[in-house]
Amino acid sequence: MRSLLRSRRGAAAFATVIALMPLIGVVALGGEAGSWYVTKQHAQNAADAAAVSGAMQQLCLSNAPCAVTQTVDYRAKQAAAANAFCNAGGTAYPGSQCGASLPAGISQSVQIASLTSWNGAAGTYVQATVSQQQPAYLAQVLGLTTVTIPATAVASVKSVLFPPCVLSLTGSISFQGSPNINAPNCGMASNDPAKDAINFTGGGMSMNLGSLSTVGGCTGAASFCSSALTYLPAPTKNPFADLDGALTTLCGASPSLPAKCGLAKCTPATALTPYTAAKPCTNDGFKTKGTDALTLAAGGVYFISGTLTLTGGSSINGSAGVTFILLPGATIDTKGGGTLTLAGPATAPSNSSLPAALQSSAGLFQYMAMYVAPVTPAPPMTFGGNSNITLTGNIYAPTADVTFQGNPTIAVGGTAGGCGQLIAASISFNGNATFDTTGCPSQTKLPKSQYVQLVQ
Repeated sequence: MRSLLRSRRGAAAFATVIALMPLIGVVALGGEAGSWYVTKQHAQNAADAAAVSGAMQQLCLSNAPCAVTQTVDYRAKQAAAANAFCNAGGTAYPGSQCGASLPAGISQSVQIASLTSWNGAAGTYVQATVSQQQPAYLAQVLGLTTVTIPATAVASVKSVLFPPCVLSLTGSISFQGSPNINAPNCGMASNDPAKDAINFTGGGMSMNLGSLSTVGGCTGAASFCSSALTYLPAPTKNPFADLDGALTTLCGASPSLPAKCGLAKCTPATALTPYTAAKPCTNDGFKTKGTDALTLAAGGVYFISGTLTLTGGSSINGSAGVTFILLPGATIDTKGGGTLTLAGPATAPSNSSLPAALQSSAGLFQYMAMYVAPVTPAPPMTFGGNSNITLTGNIYAPTADVTFQGNPTIAVGGTAGGCGQLIAASISFNGNATFDTTGCPSQTKLPKSQYVQLVQ
C-alpha cells in the first residue's frame, strides 16, 4: 500500500486534464461565439434583402402605375421573412421561412424606416434593422444571460447622372459595325427585359455616352457592357404615349393598311403638301424624281401614307422646322439615294395645322421631326444606304424597329436649344451611322433611369 501511495504514475495525465479544463471552456465559448457569427450573417442577409426590396417598392410606387400595390413596409418585411426573420405574429408573408413560433428564449425584430436623408445626404432611403435575441449558455460565465445580434442595411433609390435621349420601348438597342455615338450629356435606355436588351457586335464603334441602362441585360463587347446599368427595377416612361391614343381616334383601332385616316390624297403630285384646315390631305405614295429639290414650309405638318420614296439626286429639305406624320403602314424608302433633311419645329403646330383628333396633343409635336404612327405589325424603318440623311429633333416610332445604317446623321439636339429624343420599339446603329447630341442641354422629356443600391 505504501508503494502505491508513493507511485507517480498518471500524475502528468491528471495535471494535463486540470490544465485543459480552462482551454476546453474557451474553445466551447468560441464555438458559441461562432454560432452568433452565423446568426449575424443570416440577420445581415435578411436586412440587406429587406432594405433593397423596400427601396424597389418605393421606386415602383413613385413611378405609378405600380403593379404591386403593397406598402414599402410590407415588401421589406416580406423579404426579411423570406430570409427567416419576422416580428412575433408577423410570419404570414408569401414565401415566408419563419416558423409559427421560435424556440424558447429566442425572439426576433424587424424594423423598417423610410428616410429622406442618410449620412447628411438628401435622397430616398429605406433602412432595415433586423435583430435576434437569444439565451447565452457558456457565455453566462461572462455575466451574460441573453445576447442580441443586430444587423442594419440601408438602400437608396438613385438616378443615373444623365437622362436618356434614346429609348427602345419593347426591343433592344444594338450597335454593329463602326457607328459613332457622341452623346456625352444624355444616355440610352432599353425597356426590353431580355438578356441582350443592349448588345454590341464587334468593337469598332466610337462610344461617348452619358449613361447606358436597361431593365434587361447587356451582351457583346465587355468594354462597353461594363459601364451599363442592367436589370433595373423600373422601365423608363414614354413621354409621347398620349399621341398614340389621339392617332387611334383619328384612324380607328384597326385601319386598313396603308391607312389614309379619312384624308384625301394631296395634289399636285409633284410637291409635298402640308396639312391645313383648307386642304386636309395626306401625301400618299409620294416619289421624288432625280432632279427634285423640294423645300418644305416652316412649321408645316406633312402627313405621309403609303411609301415615300427618295430617289438618287433628289432632295427634301425641311430644315426650317417641320413634322412628318407617317400614318399607319406608311414608310420611307431611302435606298435609292438622295438627301433628306428634317428638323423638328421650335414651337408646337397651330390647331389649323392638325386634324381635330390631334389638336389636344399639339404640344407633343414641338421639336417632333418624325412621328411613325403605331400599328401591328409595323413595317421596319431603315434610314441609310447611299442616302444623305440628317434628322434633328424628336423621332417617335412606338411600334417600329428603326435602323440607321450606311452614313446617316441623327442629331437630336433640336432647334432653339431644345433637346430631342429618339424613341422606337427597337433601335439599331449599324455601319457608320452617327448619333450626335452636340449642343443638347442635359435635360430631355425622358426621366432619368432609376435604380436601387445598397449604401450600408
